Amino acid sequence: MSRSIKELNIHYDPINESNIFSSGDIVEGRVVLEVTKEIKVDHFFVKLTGDANVSWTEGSGDDRKTYSDHERYFKLKQYFIQESSKEGQSEKNTTLVIGETYGPVIRPGSHVFPFRFQLPQQNMPSSFKGYYGSVKYVITVKLKRPWKSSSTTCTELSFLPRNDGTNDHLLQPLSGTEEKKMTFFGSGKMSMTATTDKTGYMQGETIRVSVDVDNSSSRNVKLKYSLMQKQTFKAEGRTNNTFKDIVKETKDRIPSGKKTKFIVDMNLPRDLTVTIENCRIIKVQYELKVYLDVSFAFDPTVKFPVVILPADQQCPPCQGPPVGFQPYLPPQPNLVPCPAGQPPPCAELYPNLYDPTALPHPGAAAGVYPDPNAMLPGFHPTPSAPVYDPNQSTKESFPNVPY
Repeated sequence: MSRSIKELNIHYDPINESNIFSSGDIVEGRVVLEVTKEIKVDHFFVKLTGDANVSWTEGSGDDRKTYSDHERYFKLKQYFIQESSKEGQSEKNTTLVIGETYGPVIRPGSHVFPFRFQLPQQNMPSSFKGYYGSVKYVITVKLKRPWKSSSTTCTELSFLPRNDGTNDHLLQPLSGTEEKKMTFFGSGKMSMTATTDKTGYMQGETIRVSVDVDNSSSRNVKLKYSLMQKQTFKAEGRTNNTFKDIVKETKDRIPSGKKTKFIVDMNLPRDLTVTIENCRIIKVQYELKVYLDVSFAFDPTVKFPVVILPADQQCPPCQGPPVGFQPYLPPQPNLVPCPAGQPPPCAELYPNLYDPTALPHPGAAAGVYPDPNAMLPGFHPTPSAPVYDPNQSTKESFPNVPY
């Protein structure tokens, strides 16, 4: 950062105790700029973007190749200072939001620039960071001066789609049966029936599975179960998959000739990544696996698709600002304003977001905010559970994802 710029920071206001935003929420905050001497500014703006990116490298030497792709969900931009030659110009794939504007000269001292955005009413994926890609919602501030390198700072928002509770089909239980006849290293047969209490679970919930085991064989077996996360990344016609065990446990031994019933409870982490199906280049899916561990033999296995939903976000409002947060006064008077009597650029196109009579809300200000019912190309409906067939292979348990 330049010697004349002592501080350039972003502060935004949490809207709930979990500090998580969803579609349609208001993101409000301040940019704090402190300068040690008078500076002239070409442009100074804050923007809020939502993007998915993937990238990975395959091969080595001359055969080494990097695959990458990008998907943008929105770009909202508010200028504090804009070059006069570009005032009123539209920017491709950008929604301009007008707030307070200032002249191109900033005098020494600490200054506060308020900003306000509304997240689009769109079906967007949750914040995510994976092995070969991520989904990020970022606030970025950029200040450009004549003949100087730009000064930039940014901060991320945590975003989760809303759990509207309309996925009734995710409340349906799933059941599967697997049977095995012993032909080597034993005799008789064993069977297992597993039934889930439902298909979709919120973060922090408990998955409950009822398991009936009939071990009519000459072998002792163990019941095991796991919940696996699958991350899929797509770029330039290629696909890269990674797997991660979320839960993996073993129950008691089931002796030969015994029938046993188990109740399996799996506690999901509160911060577990939700299922992502509405992103063109990244998917996050889950599979529940229940099986009988038989030494030196094929393990009878039942697999279920599981959908992880956002936890209920109806948290009580914050009781006060975060610890260490310092409130700021309104913009200082030593900022140089626009010429008297001259309206802000494009004032006729965009309402003043600081006018309480013009505060946006979902579905309002269509000229400033995207159509609340519109979806960008590549979006898909809210995640839903695939149709379960107990005879499917692992590959078929994750439809829509090439192996």
